[in-house]
Amino acid sequence: MKYYLVLYSAMLFCLSCTGIKAQQSTEWQQKARSEYADDATLNNLQLNNELLLVFSIETHAWGTSATYKVLALNHGEWTGYTWYVRKAPGVASVPNVNPLIVNNDSCNAVWKYLQQKKVWNIPGDNGENFCTTNNNCNINDGSTWKLSIIAQDKIVDPAYYEPAFYEECCPGNKDRALFIAAINKLTSVMGNGR
Repeated sequence: MKYYLVLYSAMLFCLSCTGIKAQQSTEWQQKARSEYADDATLNNLQLNNELLLVFSIETHAWGTSATYKVLALNHGEWTGYTWYVRKAPGVASVPNVNPLIVNNDSCNAVWKYLQQKKVWNIPGDNGENFCTTNNNCNINDGSTWKLSIIAQDKIVDPAYYEPAFYEECCPGNKDRALFIAAINKLTSVMGNGR
């Protein structure tokens, strides 16, 4: 009897590990590009983890900078990371990467939400047509928000220019609203929001 209990426990453990790997082999990878992240820190995380869920804000006014919030899955455990990097030509910048302890169940719920909503199908705005119904909606020198799902050699990363501003000023874009909801879900696990 004890033998069967141990055998059953071992089988359940193996199946649960397989389930974590299998959750990455979803349809999102069919939409993804075979590519490596261009940020050095993000690239390192990409190469050393099974899955990354990334929210980044990039600004290009008065120089380029980016803020990253990342949930990284490796061997069934999630870790959060945050960092800021200024990307100026000819200036070496070493970001201060801050690992965070995050709740595994909450991170699994975020990943499940992103899969259920199929956020990889969000087209992004390609830097144009932010608000076609209201000519009074305009912002200059704003930020681009990006939601990336990254595996070891795959990336899908819809992006919107100032999505919260345009959603408030010109509501009704269901893809943009889903994008914002997904960002809010991801950042809520990491505390202190955006």
